[in-house]
Amino acid sequence: MSRNDRLAAFSEQAGFGVQVESDVVKATKVPCLLQGGAVGTCTIEKSFDPETKKPNGRIGDAVHAVRITPDQKTDGRVYHADGSPLGNLVAGDGKTWSHISIKKGSQGEPEEDGSTADLVHRYAKQIVGAVWAAGFSETASLSKRGPFNIPNTFEARAALGPVQDRIRGQRVGIIGLGGTGAYVLDLLAKTPVKEIHLLDSDDIDWHTFMRAPGAPTAKEIETRHEGSVFKVSYYHPKYASLRDDIHPHVVRVDGPSTFSEFLSVHPIDYAFVCIDQLREGDSPRQDAVYAALSEARIPFIDSGVSITLDDDAVRGAVTTSGYAAGSLAWKETIPNARVEGSVPGYRNVQLPEVNALAAALAVMEWRRRTGQYISESSSVLHKFRFEKPCIVTAG
Repeated sequence: MSRNDRLAAFSEQAGFGVQVESDVVKATKVPCLLQGGAVGTCTIEKSFDPETKKPNGRIGDAVHAVRITPDQKTDGRVYHADGSPLGNLVAGDGKTWSHISIKKGSQGEPEEDGSTADLVHRYAKQIVGAVWAAGFSETASLSKRGPFNIPNTFEARAALGPVQDRIRGQRVGIIGLGGTGAYVLDLLAKTPVKEIHLLDSDDIDWHTFMRAPGAPTAKEIETRHEGSVFKVSYYHPKYASLRDDIHPHVVRVDGPSTFSEFLSVHPIDYAFVCIDQLREGDSPRQDAVYAALSEARIPFIDSGVSITLDDDAVRGAVTTSGYAAGSLAWKETIPNARVEGSVPGYRNVQLPEVNALAAALAVMEWRRRTGQYISESSSVLHKFRFEKPCIVTAG
């Protein structure tokens, strides 16, 4: 095996990329340990003489030294599993990059690297080896940072990289950012979907804080005192610190034409519907949303809650139903006011644990329908009843 082949083979095994320019070899998205034991990725960069292909000192300040640039801003260094810095520091800015030296051979008898690819391979083995020594064996998924603004160590730790590959490029819309929709956002923000679009035209009210994930900051409470705040404007910055590509839209989906106009600018591949039932004209408000999704041929999960007080105790149910692209099965399946007559269907729930349960069931159904769960169920509708704590299926 040639030295170039060894670097390519190791990069495939460990999950990083290799780029060869006119006089530079780069290993990109190399899994590494950062200060404090966090797992991240870095670039290993080394210059060479175009004629001899041998490494030189233009990058690294020495023939045997390389430039390390972590993708996460820390101190510009990479570390061993025991927490000590890897390599001897030659230079660095203490924030974003460093030149480090690891000589080949013994201290008294240093050896030359056969090629620049051989040198980069040697450093990559040391850097990735530290990650393996720290207990992270699935380094191939560590390099798939995706939309996250922090090192994505979760997938490697839980060995879920191949599972989440099934939804990594998906663009998801959440229609309705009330109690349930906010919890759906909380769960989806921690998945590697490509984009999350938030569609809601309502303002935050005081009761919203009592059924939403997390808690408002003092500044957010003061902002609400000073005036109205859109729900999408409140939730977007809370999760934008964790990941990119969350897009807030002050949009009310009231029919196929409105939704079609939205999709022409912001296409989505899957949707979650989390809205209260309100009658408008001859049919409930949800019907306009369902019809718009069916016409656009976007598969969707509907999450609803029916809740009431009975002798000063809560009675009700959480329903989750899923529909393939273009399906009209919702006309007969979703238990809304049209089906139940005068019985309230989806109500403005004020119990956060009910909203959290509704969101969790909806996201689990989405994972099932996207092949992330082993499941034989083909039911359209799942209902969790409060009085009998079990899930029943239909369809």
